[in-house]
Amino acid sequence: MTTSATFRRITVSPEARELLPGVEVLTMEAQVRAGADALAPAVEAAWTEAHARWNAASRSEVRAAPRIAAYRELSRLIGAHPDKQPPSVQALVDRGLRGKPLGSWPRINPAVDAVNAVAVRSLVALGVFDRDRLTGDVHLRLTDGTEEFTALGASAPAVVEAGRAVLADEERVLSLFAHRDGVHQAVTADTRRVLLLACSVPGVDQDTCRDALVESARLLAGAAG
Repeated sequence: MTTSATFRRITVSPEARELLPGVEVLTMEAQVRAGADALAPAVEAAWTEAHARWNAASRSEVRAAPRIAAYRELSRLIGAHPDKQPPSVQALVDRGLRGKPLGSWPRINPAVDAVNAVAVRSLVALGVFDRDRLTGDVHLRLTDGTEEFTALGASAPAVVEAGRAVLADEERVLSLFAHRDGVHQAVTADTRRVLLLACSVPGVDQDTCRDALVESARLLAGAAG
């Protein structure tokens, strides 16, 4: 792990800390220096490596993997059924790898694809936000029942129920924590500066999360994975 990287733990409100004991979100800013052509070989290599591990795995084997099991417990803590709303890493393995032909993994845009590739290789829950579209710092807190959120793929904003764990900046709700991201901070082909996020839970330690953040930043900069 590089010693020059700067990591931060986002602020967690007391109410969110009570709901989610032992949960931390680590962040790291990174530059998107590599273009699609430069990113593609390393991203494909990471997905191919993960495909060899998970393609023939059973449903129960995926869910029993220690890090996936740890994130499934997080899903339960936030009130979600981990089979109906699986954690992001499990969803990536199921959608793109288990029982799927080589090359079936989801493709969104080069930067997001790179972070997803690190997620399936490390089994660390990762996120990526466009840093220049954020206002101030990101926090983990609970909603008050009046705030609106526009999810990726949604046609309009919706009011979030009170007591929901969310990631938010100084102006808006950005993400339904561990479930769904919003449109405002979405990474696009024009994004050049990102905030990488990694979720540490009991069973997925902070050093493991830091390593995944560094690997993601290296890919986005065009270094070999």
